[in-house]
Amino acid sequence: MATYAGNLFTGVAGRVGADKHAGDSTALFLKKFAGEVMTVFDEKNIMKPLHTIRTISKGKSAQFPIIGTATAGYYSPGQDILDSDLVPGSGTNDGGGLNKFKQTETLIHIDKMLMSSTFIASIDELVSHFDVRAPYAHQLGEALANQFDKNVLKVAIKTGAKNHATTKEAAPVSGNATDKLILLPADEWIPGQTQKGSVVYSNNVVGEVDNVMKANSASASDAVNKLRYTPDATALRNALFESARLLDEKDVPSSDRYAIITPEQYYTLINSDNIITGSVINRDIGGQGSIATGTVSQIAGITLLTSMHLPGDDQTGASYLKNRWDAGTGNDYSMDYTHVAGIVFQKGGFGTLKLQDMTMESEYLINRQGNLFVSKYSMGHGPLRPESVVVWSDGTRPEELSDTNVAA
Repeated sequence: MATYAGNLFTGVAGRVGADKHAGDSTALFLKKFAGEVMTVFDEKNIMKPLHTIRTISKGKSAQFPIIGTATAGYYSPGQDILDSDLVPGSGTNDGGGLNKFKQTETLIHIDKMLMSSTFIASIDELVSHFDVRAPYAHQLGEALANQFDKNVLKVAIKTGAKNHATTKEAAPVSGNATDKLILLPADEWIPGQTQKGSVVYSNNVVGEVDNVMKANSASASDAVNKLRYTPDATALRNALFESARLLDEKDVPSSDRYAIITPEQYYTLINSDNIITGSVINRDIGGQGSIATGTVSQIAGITLLTSMHLPGDDQTGASYLKNRWDAGTGNDYSMDYTHVAGIVFQKGGFGTLKLQDMTMESEYLINRQGNLFVSKYSMGHGPLRPESVVVWSDGTRPEELSDTNVAA
């Protein structure tokens, strides 16, 4: 007598799809391929068109000359312009003498070759009922593109800010259980003639801020962690306007200004009642944005972009210098990025030196009976104009550059 065992009919004849009358009545049926290979979502790469890129055909580095500024004064007839005692002037006193320009240089080096590779055995391709070459090659390219984006963002941050040599801020800034080095405005190339980078801090200091910190920093709220770790829409908006002010005060061009923030910061900004009903989105009074599409294109003349490549951890030590050549020659991307909460910059602030663009190579290896795929590029990244970059910090604004007692 025919009986049922679960979904499997056991009688005079077994089920056609069953494997040796096992319990799965569909085991032998065709597993039809859906027609596409599910690859990981491409990570978002945004930095390539947002900064200066210079290409060379040969060489290990490129020189970018930096020239100091000139002054002018009111000339009195009869004075010898070539007289070494005649000062250039400052615009409010006698002068007209020769300017003694100070100048220096910054070098951007070519890093060691960045490479991503894989091997596909011939037998695997013969057996497989779907193509793997295209998605594998695509993922190799994505690996390089993502590293490019991360390196450029690190350089952008290091252009505008630096770590204090010793001063740390007490936890829990940026959610860390341990104290981390604070951020300070990056040094100028030529003291007195070029300008420092800038930092906008989440928390305002209680004491008096000296003139150097006033010229090169600002605060967005009265508490730590209001920019990235626990973002607050009002603090984010304040940070954008303070960034624009700092750039304006340093005569940075108003065109090609960008802000890189995390998606959480971006949607916190958009989803705030103050932002929705205020001038940021209200087109009637000049706002740009749409609740329907969930976008705000600009605030304070700064184009808003999101990225998951914004660093936020301690990346110091030898393991973060693998890009450098022997004897330590090369670009330095290492820094304690723990307090970094975002960045605002102008396109000319930092650059990439390109020796070889991203290329894909493949070769059949008869001794290995398969195909080797290699994706690679040869580039390097470095700072150009510190005054063109404003870095955001989730920490507290120091009173001065040498402040040794910074606490939330």
